[in-house]
Amino acid sequence: MKDSAALKRENKIQIRRLLRSGKSYTKQQIALQTGLSVASCNTYLNEMETTGEVTGEKQKLHEVGRNAMVYTLNEDFESILCLYFALIQGVKSVTAAVLSPTGRILHQQVRRFDPLDAAAIEQESAAAFRLFPNISQVIVGTPSIAENGVIRHSDIPELENVPLKTMLETKFRRPVFLANDMHYKVYGYYRQEQISDKIVTLVNYPSGVLPGTATVHKGTLLTGRNLFAGMVGFLDYGMSLEQQIQMLHRPAAEPLIIQASIALISILNPHLLLFTGDLLLESDLERIRAACRTCIPEEYMPDFAFIPSTDQYYLMGMYWKAMDIKDETASYSPKNAAGKL
Repeated sequence: MKDSAALKRENKIQIRRLLRSGKSYTKQQIALQTGLSVASCNTYLNEMETTGEVTGEKQKLHEVGRNAMVYTLNEDFESILCLYFALIQGVKSVTAAVLSPTGRILHQQVRRFDPLDAAAIEQESAAAFRLFPNISQVIVGTPSIAENGVIRHSDIPELENVPLKTMLETKFRRPVFLANDMHYKVYGYYRQEQISDKIVTLVNYPSGVLPGTATVHKGTLLTGRNLFAGMVGFLDYGMSLEQQIQMLHRPAAEPLIIQASIALISILNPHLLLFTGDLLLESDLERIRAACRTCIPEEYMPDFAFIPSTDQYYLMGMYWKAMDIKDETASYSPKNAAGKL
């Protein structure tokens, strides 16, 4: 049986999840949506208003009748720093975005760096903290394996083996979460498109760097033991990694893309295979699908779709991961951040 503290925590999470829509709700509406009693909602909302997480305001909901108190998440209570770096067509860049508790983008900046080292990432983080001292979490995306907070097998050599999670936590005294960029992108797609009951695999083929994939299995992100799951660049294509990278241009890459697609369909059996990356055009999918059909019966084939850009899904995946972490911990406040790490 759950103790009262655990029950209170879960009930507050329900309220918080509802308010993340950015809409205003009365206590009665919150009770109806969450299944909690009005009295319980009153208690929890008062507590959340005291901490500053929620704001209450009297509004007249109808032309006649008394004013009612409506509640929203306080957009100034905290913010989330989403930081990611990339190597695209030879250009190295860092994107820093700050999001509100409802997922609204408050600030976004992209800067090019060469070299793109740990100091560059720290510099961009510090700039965001100066603008938004109420940052409560730092969510970081990397085009590499992120094993125990350390960057491995990076497309950006100067970041190889950098313990980025520990470095940023020590510097800024905030919780930091580091993961592969593909994990955020497919999770963002799953959350934004609301596909809760399907298996979705995202396949990314950028030019000149090893490809990657990521899968959400009916709401669960498949990351693997070493956060390595989906790295199809390590499949055996009968050549070295260096030779494979040299083939990652149009049209030479298509046989490699077909081989990886057959492996993904055979092992994961997804409902939907999403393709993205500058090595692909939407018109390529028909040929890739036909080639997969030479090995795989039609009844086991997923739907194929092309996404020109995953940028919106990337940021939203980072935001939703931050919200998941907040719900799991449910105790972090920017007001007491200095003593948390």
